[in-house]
Amino acid sequence: GQFTVQEIPSLITSGHLMETDFFWRPGMTEWKPVYELVDTRKVWKLPFPRPEEKSANLWDQLLSRENKQTMLAMLWDKLTAAQQECLLTVADIEQINQATQSNLYRRCAKELEEWYLLMVQAYLEDHLFTPQEKINLNNLMYSLGVKQERAFEIQKDVFLEYYKKAFQAILNGPGEFTEKRENIRTLAQSIPLPSTVMDPLNTIIWGEVLMQEIKFLGETLDGELIISPEGVKQYNQVAIDLDLHLANYPAVQTAFNRAQKYYKLLKGELTPIECNLELGSETCYWMQPVNLLQVKRTVVRRNYGGFSSSIKIFGSLRYRVGSYDVQRETKDQLTKIDSGTAIFTDQRVIFNGEYKNINFKLNKVLDIK
Repeated sequence: GQFTVQEIPSLITSGHLMETDFFWRPGMTEWKPVYELVDTRKVWKLPFPRPEEKSANLWDQLLSRENKQTMLAMLWDKLTAAQQECLLTVADIEQINQATQSNLYRRCAKELEEWYLLMVQAYLEDHLFTPQEKINLNNLMYSLGVKQERAFEIQKDVFLEYYKKAFQAILNGPGEFTEKRENIRTLAQSIPLPSTVMDPLNTIIWGEVLMQEIKFLGETLDGELIISPEGVKQYNQVAIDLDLHLANYPAVQTAFNRAQKYYKLLKGELTPIECNLELGSETCYWMQPVNLLQVKRTVVRRNYGGFSSSIKIFGSLRYRVGSYDVQRETKDQLTKIDSGTAIFTDQRVIFNGEYKNINFKLNKVLDIK
């Protein structure tokens, strides 16, 4: 086909021409590659197609301006041929405004925001956001007239999803925790979102990481998460390597303290205490004033079973209507029968009460609450 030199950059970007294709002009004795005709290094490929130009509609004609598609096509051409990727000057935008007798940013705001989002998605498609791409995205924001606050809103969800996946990939990858920490910091610095968005997200993500580490180093016993002293040492070292302070994660700190406490209760060594009873070779571990309760089952008799009425007929003769069935209700009640001291030794449980003394083997204990 026949093309002008000015059309070649956009044709290369759209895929209609290749840099290695050949061209011929009148007076030339041989064909030459296209890259000798134009500086193809300055042809930038955009993730959105060139808008199809349309003639001005009736309303545009009344206002003596070009169709909106024409404005976008002109902008697309300038972006592909820009000296610096994604960066246009004020003069470039003013040329479009004058040529179309309209205001590009005001008239095409919605389309320009869509272009910006498409560029964000294209940069993150390979799961790698480079420093140069960050610069290009900032240039595009300026060139498209998108305010910074609005740009944050447009790209927020896309970048947050990218950050979460990249964060997890680094954490699950090879290397020491100190190395992973630095890689994650570098990743966080590359995300073009304000600290008001990133800080709460980092708190949530790092909190989840710490909780996963507690579960990994601990174990579940009787439905409770417990962690051994050795696990505590390893966990504290992980926190140091990741430069994390548990005080900044209250929920994690609470779970961590609870896991240590339950380990001592379920697996830790008991501390002997002094007891005022003569126990011989037995060792006392726990002593507390208690009430001795007994479960008593009581039966309540109810004669009234529902609505009823009685009509006097003659003398002592009466006519009764309704339900007079007897109902019984059974209830289990805890009744206090004594007060005293409960003593737990290494062999049995002793109740030393005001009225009676009871003792039984530890294996007879069903539950302790």
